[in-house]
Amino acid sequence: MLHQVTASLAPVPLVGAAARPTGLVAGTLIRTTEGEFPVEYLLAGDLIETVNNGAVELRGTSLVEARDVDVVSFTDDRSSRAPDGARRRLVVPVNQQILVHDWRAQILHGQDAMLTPASSLVDEVQVTRQRRARLRLIRLHFDTPQVIWADGVEVASARTRAPAIRGPRTLH
Repeated sequence: MLHQVTASLAPVPLVGAAARPTGLVAGTLIRTTEGEFPVEYLLAGDLIETVNNGAVELRGTSLVEARDVDVVSFTDDRSSRAPDGARRRLVVPVNQQILVHDWRAQILHGQDAMLTPASSLVDEVQVTRQRRARLRLIRLHFDTPQVIWADGVEVASARTRAPAIRGPRTLH
């Protein structure tokens, strides 16, 4: 039976840094209407709290495995605390869009807030950059792109709808 289930699963796409991967790593806490949950436990139909649109139904998730990719690690005041009181560290690929509400938005765009790649926030103190050989990323898909809370940081969702579910394969 397990063989039949695993045979019907689509392979996880493997991409390099040139593909500019985005997404969230397992363990990242996402704010839902029922509290915070690790991103890997979210399913289509869950209600995710968004920055501008309140609760929005998650349409699906997708996986991608990135290799030789740079990531940004946040340990600043925007990060949430784990149940034991420890500060959580959001880790995202350098191209992941982050919503900022500070002087950068005002100076660069004359706006109160803007989306910017995580790489633009690196200060090598609270926000650092590192290289990872392999990183499995989980993408959240909605009907339209959303900004959600991931470990207390406002991040953009995937820009595309969830991939269509394929029917089960027949085994011969």
